[in-house]
Amino acid sequence: MIEAITRYEKGLTWRSLLGLMYIVFVFQAAFAYMHLMTGSTPGIGAVQWATILLFVELAAVFAGTRLTLQEAVIIYLVSGQTIKYWWFLAPTVGNLTHPGWIYQLYLRYAPIAKALGIADKIPWFYSPMSAEPWIMRTFFHPEWTIVAVWSIAYFLAAVFGDLAMSVLTYNIYVVAEKLPFPLVYPVVDTTKALIERDWRRMGVLAGTAAVSMAYAFILYTLPLIGRVFWNVELSVIPVPWIDWNSYIHMVLPGASLGIATDLSVYATGFIIPFQAALGLFIGALAIQMVGNPLLVSMGLTGFAQEYTYGMPIQTIWQRTTLWAWAMPIVGFGLAMGIVPLLLHPELISRAIGALRKAGAVTVGMPLWLIITLFLASTIGLSVLDYWLAPDMPIIVYIALNVIWPFLILLISVRGEGLGVGVGIPYVREMTLKAVGYTGIDAWFVPIYLPSSWVSSFKICDMTETRQKDFIIATFIIFPLGLLFGFITMQSLWSLAPIPSFVYPGVLYSWPVMATIQSIFISPIAAEFFRVERILYGLVAGAALYLVGDRFGFAPVVVGLAGGIGSAIPGALATFIGAIIGRVVMKLVGREWWMAYRGIIFAGILLGQGLIVSIGTGLAVIMKSMWAAPY
Repeated sequence: MIEAITRYEKGLTWRSLLGLMYIVFVFQAAFAYMHLMTGSTPGIGAVQWATILLFVELAAVFAGTRLTLQEAVIIYLVSGQTIKYWWFLAPTVGNLTHPGWIYQLYLRYAPIAKALGIADKIPWFYSPMSAEPWIMRTFFHPEWTIVAVWSIAYFLAAVFGDLAMSVLTYNIYVVAEKLPFPLVYPVVDTTKALIERDWRRMGVLAGTAAVSMAYAFILYTLPLIGRVFWNVELSVIPVPWIDWNSYIHMVLPGASLGIATDLSVYATGFIIPFQAALGLFIGALAIQMVGNPLLVSMGLTGFAQEYTYGMPIQTIWQRTTLWAWAMPIVGFGLAMGIVPLLLHPELISRAIGALRKAGAVTVGMPLWLIITLFLASTIGLSVLDYWLAPDMPIIVYIALNVIWPFLILLISVRGEGLGVGVGIPYVREMTLKAVGYTGIDAWFVPIYLPSSWVSSFKICDMTETRQKDFIIATFIIFPLGLLFGFITMQSLWSLAPIPSFVYPGVLYSWPVMATIQSIFISPIAAEFFRVERILYGLVAGAALYLVGDRFGFAPVVVGLAGGIGSAIPGALATFIGAIIGRVVMKLVGREWWMAYRGIIFAGILLGQGLIVSIGTGLAVIMKSMWAAPY
């Protein structure tokens, strides 16, 4: 492997950088707006393929040359660093330690945070204490300074920690153990197919994108234009879902039923395994159509007293999560992280054994430098955490930022190498509860949760792309994506409050996120933080995973873990998409469907992204010409 590095080709060129900047500037606003409208982070996958296709054609038409495989690989791999608006909007699902500035400010004013007595205790470094940023809707206020400082510290710990640990685990699992990493092969095969300029694929992409553009114009752009230009409501289709609760409550009081209206949610069902989509739907159905009606009919929890006929999906989702389901969801998620390791202890033993074999690595970084880089960044973040919240011993911060990430990545990357997803959720929450922490501030300090670059290094190997090009391109594009993400979110925030009915996705999803976060933190939330309920979820998840692992439907159980915490419209739409995919596969054949489903998914996101980008850009420009940011 080390000898073969001399054959590796350069992928970081002006063309690949231009492709990455195209994603930053064209799709950032569209992704942010779709997140605000749907409450979920859009997938980057389709944009990656669409950008490669576009630059394949541009290279042929204007330069008279082909886009090289290595250039296409750099565009694909680094594009994940281009969309960074969510640093300034909200943390990713399951990672409340990640920066998400507007959500952090929202939590101070969230009704659930006030009800549970933490709103006025949220520390100064987590969100501005002055009301001015919230009223003026601006990042340009001095109280954001400390938030920016720890966000930068988190970034440094994350990027250097991820790099160091990924290089180390690459050396262990790819160089030493030579694990297969099966999920990287479709990426390599698809990239090779696209640079060959297959006109049939591009025809499918263009046709799908055209249909998606027309639908997205009606769903997203027309209402936005109406509000900004004429101050009228031109919404034809509800966003993010059609609510059928007033009908279902005639039969099942307390239930929720509806369907998502975003095409990309259906298209997600084309891509994810059918068993996972089935589990997602079953999980949501079990909670929203069975569990909630039982709460009402049996008079269980405070939700039974709060329920009224016709209560909308978002309200039922948030209130039942608070009263009944938050802790079982946590327990079920813990089971998905722990049980696979208990069933397959060789994951840990082989990882420890292979670690002893680690030596020099192909990117030219010796082992001592890798370890020094990792320790410097993560211990530095621990020191910052201790300065921000000194009521927690620094050894706990070191455990959270150094020991846990090291073990998590060591285990999860080996699972990645075998094609098995392994994760351990709620690390901070369980650690602070385990040590008996009774304060507030330590719940809000930045904690490093690692992510792996190993599959990207493996893809570089398989395509003879220089790994250092991937690393350098990441360091170039990340700050550019971050800067434009800042500008994007400030512009969208100036158009309307976040959350609000103008941005219904986060209006529905943020109260649920704030509910789970507040239950963990609040000293008066004993009624909601029930350890026995966590154990119920843990036992149920463990039992189901044991059976699933034994009889071959473990992906269904993993899907259940996502479904029980989801509103039913998205789960139903994803499952419908999966069924459509199965039907189409029967009609056109498995080979055709497997070759083109990614292109169809890409076309849906591409068309939607383009038309929303145009509409959002026009709205921001016109609004800035006459509107003040309040």
